[in-house]
Amino acid sequence: MIRQVVFSLLLLATLASSAQVTDHRPAQYNVSGILWQQQSGEYKALCYQAYNLARMRLEEILRTYRDTVPLAIVTDVDETVLDNSIGAAKDIVSGRTYNDSSWKVWVEYAKAPAMPGAVEFFNYAAQHGVQCFYITNRKETDKAATIRNLKEQGFPQVDAMHVMCKQGSVSDKEPRRQEVAKQYNIVLLLGDNLNDFDDLFFDKPTVVRNANVDKVQSYFGSRYIMLPNATYGDWENALWHGKKLSAEEKDKLKWDSLVIY
Repeated sequence: MIRQVVFSLLLLATLASSAQVTDHRPAQYNVSGILWQQQSGEYKALCYQAYNLARMRLEEILRTYRDTVPLAIVTDVDETVLDNSIGAAKDIVSGRTYNDSSWKVWVEYAKAPAMPGAVEFFNYAAQHGVQCFYITNRKETDKAATIRNLKEQGFPQVDAMHVMCKQGSVSDKEPRRQEVAKQYNIVLLLGDNLNDFDDLFFDKPTVVRNANVDKVQSYFGSRYIMLPNATYGDWENALWHGKKLSAEEKDKLKWDSLVIY
């Protein structure tokens, strides 16, 4: 009798554990990441750390630069200079995952706050004659709202020339970086996504992206300044090699990708 009770309890525990693992709600997948971005001092500290490092590097560059080619900084926008966690949180409480329609509403709202330390850094750069280019994969139709948002937050040099949006369906930022490089010496790049730095990382599977990080490790903190983002990024697409999957399929693949012992 005791043996049967023990067996029954073990069976119930196994079933409960299985239900916990398989019964996911993709709309709430990012709750912890969004809360960390909005509420934690650690997130804010990492942003300040990144921008403090960027300023130290720029100060060093300005002291030693002797070339006649003008200097430029290239930065991403979303989760690098603008914090979109409010829009992402709205998706969660509305029971939906990311979609173009809700993103468009958020972008047009143009109220994304600046990342901690971002406005001060870019104004410092502009005051010292450095050109600041905002290269984003927001669509060209989002450009006016993006410019309005950046201006309201106090970022410098925000105009049609310096804000470079995605043209058509091409997400690779390298051609836009090369356009800047034709006239300026790009001395710093800032982003939350490896694709913000080099096409060495663009549209590559996870193993290649990680190997390439090792190859250029000396650039991080010197030429590349990485901002924290625990909620989304191309690292996710790399898990499923760019395939078009449902939210449920992505969720399953994430669980399958966990490394355990």
